[in-house]
Amino acid sequence: MVKICIEPARSTEDLERVRGLMRTYGVFLASNPAGPVNICLVDYEKELAELPGYYAGPHGVLLLATVDGRDAGCVGFRPAHPILAADADEQACEMKRLWVGDDFRGLGLGRRLAEAGIEWARGAGYNAIYLDTVPAAMADANALYQRLGFERTQRYNDNPVDDLAFYRLRLQ
Repeated sequence: MVKICIEPARSTEDLERVRGLMRTYGVFLASNPAGPVNICLVDYEKELAELPGYYAGPHGVLLLATVDGRDAGCVGFRPAHPILAADADEQACEMKRLWVGDDFRGLGLGRRLAEAGIEWARGAGYNAIYLDTVPAAMADANALYQRLGFERTQRYNDNPVDDLAFYRLRLQ
């Protein structure tokens, strides 16, 4: 039986493990078969060096997934910058860096990470989650977002990458 564990990255060691996963994510984006994608990779090494950075609690979180004790995936949630919110009372966070390593695909780990983050966001008092993505580069992730109830929305940031899609999930 496969043992899957998803926990917040708290220790220095945990953050180093997340850095390793996020570096693999960056390599994937840079060598994507659909063409190189530079989704928010400007100053990426600086972001990694400063972890937890914007993902620090209590308003943010980095989740680390392991499978049978091996680092398998991660996702980050951080407060959304003042954005074009759908309503004035919206308290929003942004989901970033959802990644599952090649060896761990097919276990539903991406969904589990996203769901754990959604529950964290609810508990942290957020009532919406935003994300941006390049559908051509990550078709499976985009299908997952839609299955989880994310809906396409207007641009909410100044990310200069072409062909971005913007999503929003209302939290109940």
